[in-house]
Amino acid sequence: MAEIRIGKRVISRNFLLFLIASALVGVTMAVENTSLSNRLIEDLHFTITERTTLEIPRELPGLLVVFVIGALAFLGDVRTAAFANMLGGVGLFAFGLIPSGYWPVVATMMVYSMGTHLYMPIQGALSMSFAKDGKIGRRLGEIQSVNTAALILTSGVLFLLYRFVNIPFVVSFSIGATAMILAGVTFLFMTPNQTEIRKQRFIFRKKFSLYYALCVVFGARKQITITFVPWLLITVYGQPVANITILFFTVSVMNVFFRPWLGGIIDRKGERFTLMLEAVLLMLACFGFAFSQLLFSGSVALVVVSGCYVIDHLFSGCGMARTTYVRRLTDNPGEVSATLALGVSFDHIVSMSMPTFAGMLWAMNMGTGYVYVFIGGLVISVLNLLLANRIRVPEGERPLS
Repeated sequence: MAEIRIGKRVISRNFLLFLIASALVGVTMAVENTSLSNRLIEDLHFTITERTTLEIPRELPGLLVVFVIGALAFLGDVRTAAFANMLGGVGLFAFGLIPSGYWPVVATMMVYSMGTHLYMPIQGALSMSFAKDGKIGRRLGEIQSVNTAALILTSGVLFLLYRFVNIPFVVSFSIGATAMILAGVTFLFMTPNQTEIRKQRFIFRKKFSLYYALCVVFGARKQITITFVPWLLITVYGQPVANITILFFTVSVMNVFFRPWLGGIIDRKGERFTLMLEAVLLMLACFGFAFSQLLFSGSVALVVVSGCYVIDHLFSGCGMARTTYVRRLTDNPGEVSATLALGVSFDHIVSMSMPTFAGMLWAMNMGTGYVYVFIGGLVISVLNLLLANRIRVPEGERPLS
């Protein structure tokens, strides 16, 4: 395998290319996280009902991803990653161009979503293939910190462009789409020997049953915060796209240091401890989202909700623990990407329908409907805590305390 020297450090060519691709994907993620909800509200004039029903077709690719991953097994993980990112980039570019209309949004978001969901399990499998000395969590954290550094730079640039240049949304989505397509091209230059071509297209194992359950619960809770936290900040607290962008920028800066630390926690304390910690903190965050406006004055409530937003985004990195849990349960690396893909599909069984139900709840209780939505998120976090407490890893794989 070719190696490249950077200063005093020597790394493999494949790993360097993977880091470059991860940074480019970070650019795309910054655009989506800072601009998607605002474009739907400010530019396309979506109602809360339209926004939540959009989640069904937008998340449908996540449900189908296990079958698509299986169909593309002959490509191997590296080539599948290339295809996924180029497909997603085309969809995001089209989304930025459409002038109006619910169904054009559905069509373009489904293409983009298929690309992102295809890449999710592949990213985890490839990241772990670069781990050394059993430090899987640490390696995942390091790779995600590179991704986050790109998030920081992009969200900072977007803030300046929105605040002082007042760019149209088509410009920001074109930037994100171009970065995603370039990430796909970067994967084409990698030598596809980091993970084996998958001989089994679909894998369902009893030993992964707790992982599947964790994915279902995670899908329900994450969709509440992904869909409704930006909507809360925009519609209840009146925050414009520039403020959402700078808040995301702040979280991204913190994540450069936080993700490697969190990966080290997974290696030292284990998946059970990490996922239980996540559940407890997200319970507190959902409580803050639900009751801050009722308990505090307007400015204080906004600060508390913003703090909850930071907690929620920081600890979304605990998804690494679900990924490493799968790796610890198997001695066959060829099972990993297929198992992670099935986990993504289980995740989306619930996450497809959850936003529609929660959106109806919000709409039927105008003014206070969001309270009930985030109480639901709190209850789901409690269930996540109970499931995480059941995690056990094989004796030989227990981390050092």
